[in-house]
Formats: sequence, structure tokens, C-alpha cells
Amino acid sequence: MFQSLAVSSKITPAFTILVFLVSVIPQVTRVCVAQDNGTSPAPVPATAPTDMEPVYPLAVAVDVATDGENKNVFCVDLDLPGVWAAVKQPDASKRDLFVRGSGLLRKPLNRPRCVIVHPGGGILVGDSATREVYHVKEKDAEPIGLTNGYIGIPMALAIDPEGKMLYVGDAEKRATFRLPIEGGKPELVARVNARGLAFDADGNLWAVTPDAVAIVRIDVENGTVEDIVTERPFQYPNGLCWAGDHGYVTDGYGKCIWKFTPDGKTEKWFEGDPLVGPVGIAVTETSLYVADPKQKQVYQFDRETKEFQTRL
Repeated sequence: MFQSLAVSSKITPAFTILVFLVSVIPQVTRVCVAQDNGTSPAPVPATAPTDMEPVYPLAVAVDVATDGENKNVFCVDLDLPGVWAAVKQPDASKRDLFVRGSGLLRKPLNRPRCVIVHPGGGILVGDSATREVYHVKEKDAEPIGLTNGYIGIPMALAIDPEGKMLYVGDAEKRATFRLPIEGGKPELVARVNARGLAFDADGNLWAVTPDAVAIVRIDVENGTVEDIVTERPFQYPNGLCWAGDHGYVTDGYGKCIWKFTPDGKTEKWFEGDPLVGPVGIAVTETSLYVADPKQKQVYQFDRETKEFQTRL
């Protein structure tokens, strides 16, 4: 009897451990599978704000159809992620979240990078996480994909003067494409690695690049490219807009805004405070709008006096 008890006392601890492992391992396995199949919520990014403040405002677009100078301003926030809308009030600028991007990788607007106002209403937004350009028709509307994931990394958007074709600068393919504004398969326009795009009144497409030729002019009808600014006056060019007979370029490392002309001449238009790392830029008849992610702000500059005010 004493021998039986001794054997039992040796077996019991091992048996207990075995039962524990058999019962726990399947549960751990089920938890891991649930986390990997994409059905469980993703953790909230460290940069996600709790008070809905701008996090990394990267690109800006202005609704020029808005009456007066109280224009609707749209700003892509890369790290929120989403797109802000700001409307100028008599005493201040009212900010609202136009659309919130997904916190899940490869879901719509997880990494939005560029924005432009859609002539038919709403906005168009380029998103590198899903390799897509989306149409958001109104506030909080479901983003509608236009290219079926054909675009790699959309960095710049422009719409032709007729409002029929959308042009996209793709950093992955190092080329500029176009597609019908209602959506469709993009076609190659030119091998231009555009980081900023804008049309002039004659239908020429202007592009700023990170390559050896800083600014080019594209004839979109035949795809020919003309080098305009062939040196590198800019330290780190980001956005481009066109205003009548000249253009503007933001320079992130230079902390400034450049002005350039069709003959390739460049000059600094504005430098220093409040700019720290300007990226996106848009223009109206009287103002320049510049997104500065390091300042978490969009600034509105008077084109005549160069006085500025905050808009975000």
C-alpha cells in the first residue's frame, strides 16, 4: 500500500502539468489565429489623437468655387489618417473632419497623401496603403475606388481644364498617368516622377520632381516633356501650383516657397517663420495655401502682401 501511494505521489504532478498544457495550448492557438485572420480590431496607432487635432497635415486643396475668400479648404492628414475640411468664418476658421481613414493596413485611406477638389462634388484622395485614388462624394461618405488598385504610390493629383481627366503622379512607377475622372484603367502619359502637378490655362501640365530636372512641362496630347528648371535650386521640393503666368513650389528642407517662370527662372518667394517643413500647396486668385506637417497647420498667404494666417 505504501508503495502505491509513493508511485501516485510521483505521477500526480506530471499528470497535472500535462492536463494544463493540453487544455491551454488550443486556447492560445485559437487566440493567435483570431489575431492573424484580420477579424480582430487593430491596435490604435501611437499617433492617433484623442482630441481630434491635426497630426500630420500633408497636402491641401481649395474649393475655388466657394464664394469670396471664405473658401473650403481640404487637408490630407497622413497620420490621423483622414481629410480635414476648414471653412473661414468671420472671426476664425472652423475645422471639421470630412472623412476618417481606416486604421487598418490596406483599408481605404489608411495612408492618404494627396487631395484635389472634384468638379462634380466632394474630393479625390490618393492613398498609398491601398494603391488607389478615391472619390469621397460628401462628408463621411464611403470612399469609392477609381483605378482598381492600378496606381502604386499616388503623390500628386491634377484635373484637366475640361474637368474630364484625372492625372496622377505615381512615385512607385516613377511616371504620370491619367484616367477618366469617373474612374477607369489609367494610361501612361509620361515618364515623369511627379511630386506636384498643375495645369496652366493653355492645357500644359507642370510637374515638380525629386530628380535631376526639377521642373518639367508636359504636353499631355502627345506625351512630350520639356525640361524647364534643369538645375537644383530646391533642397527638397514637394508641391507645385500654377498661377496665371508663373508657378510656386514648396521646399521642405529649405523652409520656403519658390516662385518660377516658364523660362526656368526661380526666386524665393517666402522663407522662414512660420514655415518649418512645407509640403502641400494650392492657389487662388489672391492667396496661397500651404500645408506644413511639422507645424501641424495650413497657412494662408496673401499673394500681394505675403501676410499669413492659420487655416487649420
